[in-house]
Amino acid sequence: MGTRLIIHTDSRKQSDVNTFESAALSLKKGYQAKYPTSKDVIKLVFVKTGKDITRAINSIGKGSLISLDIISHGNQGGIHISRDLVTPVKAGFIEKNAHEIIRRNSDRPQTEADAEFKEESMHGLYSDSSSKVGVSYYYNQVVTGSTDIAILSDIKFEVFTDNAVVEFHGCRTAEVIPVLNTYLKDNFAKNFSDNLNKKAVVIGHVTNSAPDKNPNGNHSDYRYGSVRVYKGGVLVRDKVDRSKLNLETLTTP
Repeated sequence: MGTRLIIHTDSRKQSDVNTFESAALSLKKGYQAKYPTSKDVIKLVFVKTGKDITRAINSIGKGSLISLDIISHGNQGGIHISRDLVTPVKAGFIEKNAHEIIRRNSDRPQTEADAEFKEESMHGLYSDSSSKVGVSYYYNQVVTGSTDIAILSDIKFEVFTDNAVVEFHGCRTAEVIPVLNTYLKDNFAKNFSDNLNKKAVVIGHVTNSAPDKNPNGNHSDYRYGSVRVYKGGVLVRDKVDRSKLNLETLTTP
């Protein structure tokens, strides 16, 4: 008997929290329908921080985590959880300028005036310390203490089965940015996959994802749109439609 862990996260917007929870419940029903006689445990966990995510994963017995689904906001650096600050914090010189430079050619450029104050804090799970800092610069957010934020090295990867399936349902966890991902660092999905057995599957979205745009009309289902698939750190499917994805080891409903 193994465990299927479905994690849904906190967010600055209550509507997002509700959406994540609905998607988690939809996944649970899907697993129950696909494996009606299975004795595997399906565990739903609501988390508020990256450390909560690692605690939920690490609590599973060694070699018994069959599948992991995380429904959350996401980006190339990781699973992103942020909160509004009661009182904005003045950004430092380096942070303010980094935010403006990084966002300069994006679809939402920011000026130095926009970046003068930080209005949000971040609390998620990221690839490593440099990814955490990079995300904080991009969003101009306050990096909280170690009690909230986690990195991949905090996870006990021995809890996963050899052919585990991991899926990140949030935005851009498998995005590949030229130069950055060629020379500096890999995306979160690839980094997560590096820590698993070569038979294990990791799925992450390439672009933004939102269930209310799902062509099948199910507003509690993120499983559509362009994704990348990794096995043992190796890219095996590039920019495939998640709704048409068919892999032998893909056990998600």
